[in-house]
Amino acid sequence: MASLNIIGYLLYNLNKIIPTLIIAYIFKYYLSWYTRENPIPGPIPLPLIGNLHQIGKDLGKEAIKLQKKYGDIFEVMLGPSRVIFISRAELMEKICSPALKNNVFAYRSLPNAGLDEMGLSKSGISFNMDLEGWKFNRRVLSHTIMSPIFLRENINFVNQIFDELENYWINLLKFEKKIDFTKWSSYVVTDIILTSITGKKSYSTTIYHNSLSNSIETEVPDNIINESLKFIDSIYMFLTSFLFFYIIPPFIRHNFPFIKSIHKKYEDNVEWLDTEFEKVIKKRKQEIENSPVDQPLEHNILNLLITINTERDINKISGIDYMRPMNDVEIRDTIKEIFSAGADTTRNSLCFIIYYILKYPEVKDKLIKEYESIYGDLTKKPNITNESLDKLVYTEAVISEVARLKPAVPVFLRATSLDTEIGGYKIKKGTQIFTNYIGVHMHEDHWNEPEKFNPDRFLNDNIVKNSLLNFGGGIRICPGRHWAIKNLKILLIRLLTKFDMTLVDPDSPLKSEFKSVEHCNELEIYVKERE
Repeated sequence: MASLNIIGYLLYNLNKIIPTLIIAYIFKYYLSWYTRENPIPGPIPLPLIGNLHQIGKDLGKEAIKLQKKYGDIFEVMLGPSRVIFISRAELMEKICSPALKNNVFAYRSLPNAGLDEMGLSKSGISFNMDLEGWKFNRRVLSHTIMSPIFLRENINFVNQIFDELENYWINLLKFEKKIDFTKWSSYVVTDIILTSITGKKSYSTTIYHNSLSNSIETEVPDNIINESLKFIDSIYMFLTSFLFFYIIPPFIRHNFPFIKSIHKKYEDNVEWLDTEFEKVIKKRKQEIENSPVDQPLEHNILNLLITINTERDINKISGIDYMRPMNDVEIRDTIKEIFSAGADTTRNSLCFIIYYILKYPEVKDKLIKEYESIYGDLTKKPNITNESLDKLVYTEAVISEVARLKPAVPVFLRATSLDTEIGGYKIKKGTQIFTNYIGVHMHEDHWNEPEKFNPDRFLNDNIVKNSLLNFGGGIRICPGRHWAIKNLKILLIRLLTKFDMTLVDPDSPLKSEFKSVEHCNELEIYVKERE
């Protein structure tokens, strides 16, 4: 009876109790924020959401605004979680340390329920919290996509895809001189990445050509079209869903009606994508088992991952800790990461590079002269080799300068595994760090006229250490960086030696927005064959 009376009292006075609880919560929230240890400059947060309203949709741009107001190291609250932004090269020293033992920044993220649900925290390399598993996966990945034998084979993959693109453009130029390069780059890069991974095309470039063509269409079976489009959509949904899983707390994702439905869609997509990759792996393993042991296999990533440290591997990884083959989950999550991360960053980087090259015709002319000096007569198809790509010094300078001004990933994550100190501030173990790449890339103390597009700055040796972070740094540096740069070089050679491209509107700014990575939304260009 007493308990019923208490319940009745609470219900009757609910309109008084709830405001009191809210006031108490807000008081406690701000008391803990104002009395926190080792405070770092930053904006005052709001209860529940913290500074999410200030960070907004475009994380890179908002980070620059806060850097200008609060300095090269500042802190914000993302919901209930404290995040420290680092925006200066000298402050990146520990973050970019190559040492694995006692590395303060061995992890990208703190334990996160969203990463667990995406399957990213226990496998692969990007967010793997198991350091032993991460070391093995990274060693294997470096052994494959950084190997000369793969990089040489990859040139053939990229050339094959571009040969198709070349034919499609020549066909379409009979009817239309203007194209949106963002769409073409998306489909071409998808084909390149998928072919490099599995040895089989997605036919995405062909499908897009057929949707535009006014004349001859390339035949592709309907079932392949449907499967290809669904797979591509799934990959990009997986990448887009990252921030949703990472930032929004599980309670909100699982219980709020509208957000719950989005969560279900993303969750189903993760499961579907895993199943599809597992089917691909199972089928390829069977194909390899049915092939004679002495029969050479194509050097695509999937074949290399399946056969590494097996009887088919002629170049086994050294070190007793790494002498086992990869299991199916490790293979699945590795190729899923390569595709989801590699395709989007490469596609957008290519768009940004084309924009700046066409914006500054003198840069385009210098690139063409470099290709003439390496490959000779450009009326013929260039004989691209791994060795010739390494000679393209100015091309690499252009890629670096565009990445400095427009990094595909403007802000990225690290987390402290030990107590440390940065910029005179003591930072405790278990603190989330956001490395503000764009803030470092545009810092006046690191770069002369940082707003100016000037590839020549990379032709000297006066680059400040840790001032260019387009591939990250330290033990978590991107293992596919050489592959990505070589792909960009090949595409630039083929594009600039075959076609004459100009911007439709040279005065229009670059149209992009942040969606887990920096996305180029539109890039309209005129195209014609070079004479």
